[in-house]
This record gives sequence, structure tokens and C-alpha cells, in this order.
Amino acid sequence: MLESMYIYIIIAFIIIWFIENRVNLSTSHKALIEDGDNVIVNPTMLSRCYGFSSKVVIKSNITKIQLADNCISLFTQSGNAIDIWLPKKSCDNVVNQAKKYFGNASLVKV
Repeated sequence: MLESMYIYIIIAFIIIWFIENRVNLSTSHKALIEDGDNVIVNPTMLSRCYGFSSKVVIKSNITKIQLADNCISLFTQSGNAIDIWLPKKSCDNVVNQAKKYFGNASLVKV
């Protein structure tokens, strides 16, 4: 009984590791999708895979792009922020996309 519980725990950790390291990496290109004067922001893995909780922002409303560890924050003119959580390996690519889409925004690295 106890041995089977350990096997289930190990299998669960393998599945979680796979989702975090493979699915996120393959979907990071969907974090920001340009749509004319708007950008569709997919802040989580679920939103990048399945479109849940996507947000649409107007390019000119983003005033600051902040990179902190594995989180990219997009700040609006009203001071609200949208946090995009990614693996560290993908952050530089998404920041470069954000700089291209939000040309007037300042970039801050924390």
C-alpha cells in the first residue's frame, strides 16, 4: 500500500515536471499575439494552451515592461499590471516581442 502511494507521487511529479518544462516552453511564443493596434496577452500556461483568461490590451496603453526572474509585467497607463509567468529560458524572447509591440514602453529589469 505504501509503496504504491510512492509510485503515484513519483508519477505525479514527473507529470508536473513535464508540463512545466515542455508545454510552457513550446507555448511561450503564444504569450503575446499581435492583433492590429491590440495585443492578446496570455499570462498563464492554460491561457497559452487553451485560451483561458486571455487579455486584450491596446499597444499605446502599455507604459512599462518589467522583467523580474521568470515574470514579465506589463504596466498600463492607469497603473494596473498584467503578469506573464514563463520559464526563465523563454523570458528574453517574450521581452523582445514586448519591446517590439509596445515601442513607447520603458523596459525595467529587476
